[in-house]
Amino acid sequence: MRQTRDTVFIAVLILSVIASTSLAILTATGAFFAPVGTGVTVVGGATAGATPGSSGSSGSSGSVGGTGGGQTNGVTGGTITVGAIYSESGGIDATVEQHTVEACFNYYNAQGGINGHKLRLVSYDDNLNANNAYNEAVRLDQQDHVFAIVGWLAPFGEASAAPYFESRGIPIVGGLGVPQEFGSPYSFPVSPIFQTDGYAFGAYATNPGGPLKFKHPGVFVTQTAGIQDFIDGIKQGAARYGVSISNNDIVQVSFAAPQPTFQGYLAQFQADGVDGLITQIDPFSYTRLYAAEEGNRHIFPHLGGAGLDKQSVDAAIGQPLNGTYGFMPYLEAQGNPSGNGEVGLYNSVASAYIRTKSNDSPANMDAFSEGSWVACRVFAQALAKLGPNVTRQGLVSALNSGTYSTGGMAPDFNWGASGGSHAAANAASFIEFTGGRWVIVQGFAPIR
Repeated sequence: MRQTRDTVFIAVLILSVIASTSLAILTATGAFFAPVGTGVTVVGGATAGATPGSSGSSGSSGSVGGTGGGQTNGVTGGTITVGAIYSESGGIDATVEQHTVEACFNYYNAQGGINGHKLRLVSYDDNLNANNAYNEAVRLDQQDHVFAIVGWLAPFGEASAAPYFESRGIPIVGGLGVPQEFGSPYSFPVSPIFQTDGYAFGAYATNPGGPLKFKHPGVFVTQTAGIQDFIDGIKQGAARYGVSISNNDIVQVSFAAPQPTFQGYLAQFQADGVDGLITQIDPFSYTRLYAAEEGNRHIFPHLGGAGLDKQSVDAAIGQPLNGTYGFMPYLEAQGNPSGNGEVGLYNSVASAYIRTKSNDSPANMDAFSEGSWVACRVFAQALAKLGPNVTRQGLVSALNSGTYSTGGMAPDFNWGASGGSHAAANAASFIEFTGGRWVIVQGFAPIR
């Protein structure tokens, strides 16, 4: 497989519209918009704690005894403490996902909480380091005594921390969807497993009845947990339509500085007769990819991954983005092209919250922040089922019972019916950038 040949590295991945009365509630209850400390978030009117990686404490939730799945860890009085790990430095920035979960929690807190319980988020930045993430997982468990993990995003950290949380009976809702988050009774992914994702890419890009019809695609992917599963899926999806993808046409790039250049790879692809690109790289690297294509004076037809729909990235790319297609595990939110009510709620609540942050912008919201919102909404629905008896095992049982809907923002989830894999998401939609905006060209359809 073609590897980076000269220290080229890439920073990478990586209900109706809210009523005016609800917006008034959110505005009027500014006390719920708590300040965020560096790397640690505490929402719900609490005070931010120490910076992760320091010897200071981020503040215990005051859990009620024991570590078993049925205990009331993370539940104190009228507060439920939830944890998360985000990669906010070291090469990528998942700050907007953190802020999305904060926004969702504050949305519920402004209405009195869930069954009278306010939601409190404690999160850490793993600096894109799996060892840091493992240590932070231990801290979230043994120091912060979190009730559950919700809406996290840490490409290396999830692979390291998820098995620890699962071994401790701490439920996980959402996340990037690395392989370690499937097959556990305590984990509830809200995105497809990587091989399924890859299959959707490969099949859509090469389908002779589709818009792209690639016969010789070139592939850029990031080196992260489970990426070989994703590559295998792309190959299998393409093989469905008789297209064989050579390892020589697959470039894996690393999470690291300095910022990469794609020009050499793109020139080689062009010389080799590549007729289109399939990519899953971090949103901001797409800007450099298109700049390299412009430098080579050749724009490839392109199927990009989740995150290409980030508004700030699209504005930076400009006209060359027209005609690009994107894979979406959630309903496209930028501009709400389908007029979906849940998407409208997400855009309103998250934007209102994020605008209060000096280091972030609603323009950074994308498919990954949608995933964090979806995870929060599912978690809240399951929590509401528990009534006053809030336990981890009760949450697990609730999530394993029945169907969970997110108002069309994602396909319905039914983890109980998905078997031991907990792979409840098995559908994708596709979008196209045309006329300066994203339009939905295929709604959710089963991947295979």
